[in-house]
Amino acid sequence: MVDYDIDPAKIELSYVVGLNDPTLYQIGLALYSVVERADEPTDRLFLDTMQSALAAYLVRSYSIDRWKPSAKKIDFDPKRLKRVLALIEARFTENISLRDLADEACLSEFHFSRLFREATGLSPHRYVTYRRVQEAQKRLALNHSSLADIALTIGFRSQGNFIRAFRNATGLTPGQYRALRQPGGER
Repeated sequence: MVDYDIDPAKIELSYVVGLNDPTLYQIGLALYSVVERADEPTDRLFLDTMQSALAAYLVRSYSIDRWKPSAKKIDFDPKRLKRVLALIEARFTENISLRDLADEACLSEFHFSRLFREATGLSPHRYVTYRRVQEAQKRLALNHSSLADIALTIGFRSQGNFIRAFRNATGLTPGQYRALRQPGGER
């Protein structure tokens, strides 16, 4: 086993409450998806890999000597943020403009973008893309629709944009993800 010159006895993670970390959420979602379904031959490999990814990410981002709490107080009214997130959830498969989101929050586009990024850790556009990728993961694991159909159904303008966004978010192409997630494992 490789130890990467890391002494586990010297690692201490920060205790963080109310964290909104999209990367940590993606790793958790991937792990949870394995727990939700019947065992498959590739699960052990997948779980070992995700365990390593989670450990590396936690040590890199949240070890006591690296993690710093935000010095700024996020001043996005929680009710406004909740309305915006509900709008995104209801319409993420559509073309949602920055203006639509800013109007929902009753803010200028500039102030909305700044506050949204501070509150979620992502720009509005990246958050919508992130939500679309989450939906794509569900659809890829559950059905046999073509990649083009899934791309258009969840709001991407083309299959190429979909593949690029999916690979950036997950490290896998949609086809690779589907092969790992569907019964029978890798094909």
